[in-house]
Amino acid sequence: MKILMLNAPTKEHPALIPPLGICYIASILRKKHEVKLIDLDLEKEKFDRIGEIIQKSNPDVLMVSALTPQIEYAYSIIKTAKKINEKIVAIVGGPHASALPERTLKECKEIDIVVIGEGEYISERICDIISKDKNFLKNIEKRLKAINKICFRKGKKIFTNEQKTEFVDVNKIPFPARDLLKFDKYDGWGVKKASPSTHIIASRGCPFNCVYCSEKVVFGRGNRRRDAKNVVDEIELLKKEYKIKEFAFYDDLFTANKEWVKEICEELIKKRINLPWKLLSRVDTIDLETLQLMKKAGCWMIFYGYESGSDKILKNINKMTTVEQGIKATILTKKVGIKIFAFFMLGNIGETKDTIKKTILYSKKISPDYFQFSIVRPDPGSPQYSMYKEEIEKKKTSWKEYYAFVKDEKSNLPVVGTELSLNELIKYRKIAEYSLNRKLFFVHLAKDILNSPRKTIKNLREVYLPCISKKYFEKAFS
Repeated sequence: MKILMLNAPTKEHPALIPPLGICYIASILRKKHEVKLIDLDLEKEKFDRIGEIIQKSNPDVLMVSALTPQIEYAYSIIKTAKKINEKIVAIVGGPHASALPERTLKECKEIDIVVIGEGEYISERICDIISKDKNFLKNIEKRLKAINKICFRKGKKIFTNEQKTEFVDVNKIPFPARDLLKFDKYDGWGVKKASPSTHIIASRGCPFNCVYCSEKVVFGRGNRRRDAKNVVDEIELLKKEYKIKEFAFYDDLFTANKEWVKEICEELIKKRINLPWKLLSRVDTIDLETLQLMKKAGCWMIFYGYESGSDKILKNINKMTTVEQGIKATILTKKVGIKIFAFFMLGNIGETKDTIKKTILYSKKISPDYFQFSIVRPDPGSPQYSMYKEEIEKKKTSWKEYYAFVKDEKSNLPVVGTELSLNELIKYRKIAEYSLNRKLFFVHLAKDILNSPRKTIKNLREVYLPCISKKYFEKAFS
């Protein structure tokens, strides 16, 4: 049976890393079926030729993976596919569809099935059934009634099967099918020490419950870890076959279990991997001994989610960390010589001018090597989306607008939980970024002067002067 798997595109910059979620599913499906995989977020030009690609591939099954900003592109792809051949079985998966399965089916009447949560073995079962029934779509209700964690359509009726928790055994899945993609075209995630750079997922899930996070709709709550040897075997394969010079642990929380981190580090040292690597962590899940061992094993940078310089905001978003813990983690990390990439969020629940001011002053105190300020996006599947669902849905915002690094004041990104407007948040983000990075300050000032003298006068008072003058900084937040 022919299966065409697509990662939907976004309107933003090209993909930096392979879509490992759909690659894991491909690694299982290709054992029994003919699988073709295209990342349209990397090869955006192919989206305009998607009809031609589907016609040429002539798949029996079309599987599309999509995050929230990608879902409307997924709809467009599936509508095109059904016009070409209405017998194609259209399946959608990913965090967005997992969070809103019934709504996804209602918004795009051409979708046949939504896979909820981890898709590896659910997709395998569905495809095995399809391959044995030439009239699958006519018999869909009967064929899928025993499949857990799916939502599907039969005529005008939508069926949601039992949502029984059924986690994938992370040690039994094959390594993701990176070879089906144009691996050498990916630039790599975040700041890089060497190229080619790629990422791996060594564990799934996070035991914490921050209100802005939607990952639990896929991986559930908790942390499931691959064996250290299994993880390092994948890294060794990437080094030998793909000639990588750096890698990143792209887990939700790599440091959820210190003993396991120790096992990974010892295995990296034992196998003499000798590659620089980086990871995502929390400020309350590290200590000096763990940091020293990570450094010895090749760790050169940690991405910390500091989020806010206000303990009140950290409590509001259920981060379960404090500003003091952030400072302590910073001191320890710098002490062992590991660089810091700091994440901050503006527009959290209860955010005010004063709390943003505290966050900017906090970021200066931390003085990270690299940083990112994002505007909070209430993703479907997150507790925050549920809390403000009615308000969000009244705005009827296109899913394409759910982009946390929006720069255009014309954007319709929903802002909830704060009285600050999107325009104000964009302005304060500029002040934050330019305060920490003088290069950004001068680049954007020069652009403003060249492009619009009037805009320069406005931004001089509202953005640029607050970055270099204590007087204007205080005035910006008064």
